[in-house]
Amino acid sequence: MSQLKLFHPHADTVSPDSAPRIYSISSFRLPVGPADQQVAVTRAQAIHANRTCRECGRTTVVPMEFQDAALNRNLMPIPGTATLVGFACHGCGAEWSLDDSPLDG
Repeated sequence: MSQLKLFHPHADTVSPDSAPRIYSISSFRLPVGPADQQVAVTRAQAIHANRTCRECGRTTVVPMEFQDAALNRNLMPIPGTATLVGFACHGCGAEWSLDDSPLDG
């Protein structure tokens, strides 16, 4: 796998013999820490624990989220980055909050 290298000459450098400054793409990446991973794991556990409706037992449950998702460069929300607040069933219309939902042990 190749890594993208960027060339950026100095403005005061006019000599074609000078060596270019090479930047690695890894220096521009944001580090993902254990706290970010734990948030993703907790979110996945909550969605898994609430995959069926409490009222009708159907699997038509969808997560309800705030409109605070991170945006990509096209200003579109990145899936899974919004704050999870509860769940709703498309089958019977039941809704419940995240605080009421037990996690599978």
